[in-house]
Amino acid sequence: MRLYCYTYYAEKILQEGYLSVAANPNPKQLEMYARKAGSENFEDIKRYLEKTLPGRTKSISCLTEKAPVEDYEHPYLHHLVHNAAVVSFELDDLLKDGLIETIYCKDNSETAKTDIDFENIHEIKNPAEIDTSPLDWHGCIPRYGSPYNMLRHYILVLSKGIIPPAYLTLEK
Repeated sequence: MRLYCYTYYAEKILQEGYLSVAANPNPKQLEMYARKAGSENFEDIKRYLEKTLPGRTKSISCLTEKAPVEDYEHPYLHHLVHNAAVVSFELDDLLKDGLIETIYCKDNSETAKTDIDFENIHEIKNPAEIDTSPLDWHGCIPRYGSPYNMLRHYILVLSKGIIPPAYLTLEK
């Protein structure tokens, strides 16, 4: 099964690998968690992430499909789809080679409408449980926060905090 990640750093990722927070302790990438963590301090944010989900600092988020290149109401999603690159990988290869410890699904598409801070996350025991039905890209609207609050996505806890470059493909 092919999974997809949007990024503004495709060249770097293709050279160095897709790095988790643990493998690339860059406070800039944690800004989106500062509000929920109640702090802008890097260590506080890492502690918050680990409390929400064991291994979250060694994880990356990914989607089961790329968004259609269309206009979107959500300004961040619109910018992402029209300006970011998409890197993909085969989940089966990562599993076969022992690069994944745990898979979680985060689906706040309904809960974000009533409680924007609630994280509806559950563990996926078998990759066959991954839902590949179409995502509702146009359901992402600014009042529900980040597009990832409204898009079902998967959190992969990586055994070493990295997907090596050999597993990654730049999508066209």
